[in-house]
Order: sequence, then C-alpha cells, then structure tokens
Amino acid sequence: MVEVTLFFQGKNLVGIQSRGHAGFAQSGSDVVCAAVSALMQSLVYGISEVAKLKSASIHVNPRVPVIRVNWPEIECEKISLLTQTISQSLKIIARDNSKHVKIYSEVNNPS
Repeated sequence: MVEVTLFFQGKNLVGIQSRGHAGFAQSGSDVVCAAVSALMQSLVYGISEVAKLKSASIHVNPRVPVIRVNWPEIECEKISLLTQTISQSLKIIARDNSKHVKIYSEVNNPS
C-alpha cells in the first residue's frame, strides 16, 4: 500500500509525502507504484529545478521507500499550479486504485 500524506498549514498545501509500495503487481511491473513515483519525482524536479525553490525540503529514502517534499507557506502561490496538479493527480490514482493507494491529510492550523 502506498500512503500519500498531504500536509496543510491552514488551507495551504505545504508538503506531500509518499511512502510504501502499491502491491498492485510484482516489483518492476507495478504501474500504480510507477505512477505515484513518477508524480513525486516530477514534484521534486519541478520544485528544485524549474521553480528553483531553495527553501524547500526534499527527503528521499529508496529503502523504505519514501519521498517527502515540504515548502514554506510563503511559497505556496509561486508553486500552486505544480502542487495542485500533483496532489489532484495522486487523488485520482488513489480513487481508481483504492486497495493500493490511500490519501491522508494533516492540517496544522496557525495559532
């Protein structure tokens, strides 16, 4: 099961994490896992190389596997098209493959 967590600060999306394997098919043939991985890698590339967001935090551990990307709330507007596209695409994959991908949300409300 791939667990995707969307992190929010109030209403602003400030991070996305994917963790685990989908288990849709054997390793190397798992199209669901490949789709999630491709989206997460696109997020990493888009934030680091296209938007050149130096304030973002990117953590990758292929042994777990986990990819986590966080960015400051102040940068949300700058990268909104990218982050909304990735998060909505992940939600569609989870909707169509609910036995293999789950979406969770964590909200930190500003004090």
